[in-house]
Amino acid sequence: MMEETPEIITLPAVKVDEELITKAKEAFQVERQVIVHVTMRTSFTWWQVRIWPSTFLVPHGSGPESKLLNAENIPLYPQWLHVFGSTHRFTLIFEGLPEECEVFDLIERIPQQGGFEHFGIRRNRSDVYHVELD
Repeated sequence: MMEETPEIITLPAVKVDEELITKAKEAFQVERQVIVHVTMRTSFTWWQVRIWPSTFLVPHGSGPESKLLNAENIPLYPQWLHVFGSTHRFTLIFEGLPEECEVFDLIERIPQQGGFEHFGIRRNRSDVYHVELD
């Protein structure tokens, strides 16, 4: 009895539009973004606040830092926001953290004293965090 040779099926080459690939990569990056909701409290009833673009999420161990992409309800340096009251809330959006990151720090690197710092933030599955700064 003779065995039949299996038929080899060749699939046609598929050309994917470069713009579609770019949009897919951008959507993936958006999904990986890290959101940090910040509550600032002070004893002052009138004060000023701003954030520098040189604010990062710094993973413990190894891996690249995550850059600040957007800030809501707080202006970027050199602008100031005048706050009336002792509490102010704002949101920071960062690039995604390295997959292996379990703990990270929020650090604002500025050429003067008073930069925002919050250490030892434990990573969660949602990558949405709430921190309080004094």
